[in-house]
Amino acid sequence: MQVRTYGVLSDQHYSFDKILNDTTLVFRNNSSLNRTGADYYWIKTIIENPYPNQEHYRISLSVPLNYSLYSFDDLHKKWICRTSGPAVADLQRERGVISFSFKGQTKNVLYFKVDVSDIKSYRHAIAPVILLNKEISFDGREKISWLTWYICIAVLLSFSCYNLYIYFHLKEQIYLYGLVIQIGAIIFITAFKHFFNALIPFTGYNLRLNTDGSVYHYNLNSFLLHIGIILIFFGMIQLTRTYLNTKKLLPVHDGVLKYMIYVYAAYGFIPAIVTITGWYYLDHYTLMMDNILVLLIVLTIFLTSMAAYKRRIIAAKYFLLANTLPLIFGAGLACYYIINSAPTYTNNTSVLPELAILSQILTFAVALVARVRIVNEELRLKEQETIKLETDIAVTGYKRLLAEEENQQIINAIREEKNKNDLLQQRLEANERELVGNSVYIHQKNKLLSDLKLQIKDISKHYPDDKYPALKNIESSIKDSQYLDSEWEKFKLHFEQVHPDFFGNLRVKHPSLTNNELRLYAYFHINLSTKEIATLLNIEPASVRQAKARLNKKMNKFAVNMS
Repeated sequence: MQVRTYGVLSDQHYSFDKILNDTTLVFRNNSSLNRTGADYYWIKTIIENPYPNQEHYRISLSVPLNYSLYSFDDLHKKWICRTSGPAVADLQRERGVISFSFKGQTKNVLYFKVDVSDIKSYRHAIAPVILLNKEISFDGREKISWLTWYICIAVLLSFSCYNLYIYFHLKEQIYLYGLVIQIGAIIFITAFKHFFNALIPFTGYNLRLNTDGSVYHYNLNSFLLHIGIILIFFGMIQLTRTYLNTKKLLPVHDGVLKYMIYVYAAYGFIPAIVTITGWYYLDHYTLMMDNILVLLIVLTIFLTSMAAYKRRIIAAKYFLLANTLPLIFGAGLACYYIINSAPTYTNNTSVLPELAILSQILTFAVALVARVRIVNEELRLKEQETIKLETDIAVTGYKRLLAEEENQQIINAIREEKNKNDLLQQRLEANERELVGNSVYIHQKNKLLSDLKLQIKDISKHYPDDKYPALKNIESSIKDSQYLDSEWEKFKLHFEQVHPDFFGNLRVKHPSLTNNELRLYAYFHINLSTKEIATLLNIEPASVRQAKARLNKKMNKFAVNMS
């Protein structure tokens, strides 16, 4: 029932007694409010109950304004005042509603003192309608709203606890994002049905008056409704990215979805903050685009799912099965807000939110079952890969042991060879020492023989008349001893023990060398001095140098330093 006929009086700080008793105050019929710039207006109406029984109603205004209702109480025989509106935290789901009973077959006079200070700056005319709803039908709708809300919240909380439990055990982000969606759904459905009015005594709100007299109302429910939607679609986008592994398999789609998270969160959250704080009613300008963004997100998620399905990603089939219906309901809810309700937030009779939430819960359960199947299949494949890896590791370990054994054998052989080389080196050094010692011995012996020869010559020189045949024999023996080849053969044999194949290799490289040249080169090789070589060969040092020069020229290769 709607009452559109009433009298209007601009308030000039009148008391209610003055309104009742001052006959000079005139209520103008069918007059509008908010034209004179007053903060308050008085409305007087007479409502007749033609029925014999007492009728119980819920009274409210068609616009969300604060008001005081004055009515006469027959029981106590006095006028009573009750206040209601968006600024009154009466813990009712619908603020601005007052219970009233009309006596049978009587005319009931009602006075409303309406506060228009929240919309006075707009200076547009407003003609609120007085709404009368029978208490029995109003209470019935309230019971249905509470019942459906209880069911939705119970189901959502159950699934939220389940997802939280699974997440703590598996640490898989899919269940975490499912939890975010369900928390967002709890906030959304509670705000959509205006239950935060009954749960939280918060009176923050913002009003906007339009030129046609309609009033946009933004309060805690409106703000939390946006927060709930942001959480829902944040969870949906992240669930899509994680479930389909878009970062790896569909990087382009993943980039678009990731970008949409930030765009939608900023576009939804900033206007909500600005509007609820009363700075400016920004929601009026952004809500249409907000719902369009919701439609784009739904479309992007669906197209991403189809792209994953076309690429034969196993999870895509189950994801489409689980989310197609919730996405359709989400798109329908956005369209509903665009066409019917936005941005007043007063029409909360739609069952689309409940359908969207329940369908999402049921289909998400399907997705979880499918996810378990996929995880089990992945675990089976991982187990096979693990067995294969274990086999490869065992084979590799066996090969490593063989390689280590082989390396140890090589190391042992190297050590043995090194020991042999050390022994050979020691023998070589001993032989060279012996060779040098023999050479020195020959040198000393030849020097002694040369000295003896000189002494005999001196004796013969000083005693030329004396003939000593024995001296001649001694001189001849000395000469023979100096040129005895047996000493050279002994030296050569010893030399070749120290330097195997020395003379053979030298003859191959220089076949034109004589025996004396070979002998001379051997002496050079063991670093004997010119004097030592001269003594060994029983020639003058100058002859050794000449022989060395001829040898170098002949060989055209070696340069021997002279001592």
